[in-house]
Amino acid sequence: MKRVVDNVFWKYSYTYKGMINRLLLDDRGDDVRFVSAVAKSLFADGTVNWGCIVSLLAFGAALSHHLKDKGNENCTELVGEEISVYLLTDQRDWLIKNNSWDGFVEFFRVADRESTFTNVLLTIAGFAGFGAILTLLIM
Repeated sequence: MKRVVDNVFWKYSYTYKGMINRLLLDDRGDDVRFVSAVAKSLFADGTVNWGCIVSLLAFGAALSHHLKDKGNENCTELVGEEISVYLLTDQRDWLIKNNSWDGFVEFFRVADRESTFTNVLLTIAGFAGFGAILTLLIM
């Protein structure tokens, strides 16, 4: 999840900064209930998918970075809690239907390059060994 959220966070960091600036956080103090409102607006059209969920998590990461930079570090945990509560209440059925964490991992799976490379090498070595045995048998 960290890899996926980090990628989205950095790719859209300017967008998230713009969103955060429009939220007028200086007037809110430690109140982060607005995070639920942002989440609801993100899913307002009824579309739910892993991309939307990752976008919400990346927004939460950007918001947490902003709050930490402004010296409001105690709110970063609250941001995570707000997002968690939203996902586990409003999007609970969708998450369960889509295999929860396992569904997320499956959707964003990245081929393990090292094991793929090892499999290719073993296949080549196998063919080479097979060719050597055939050569010995023919002689």
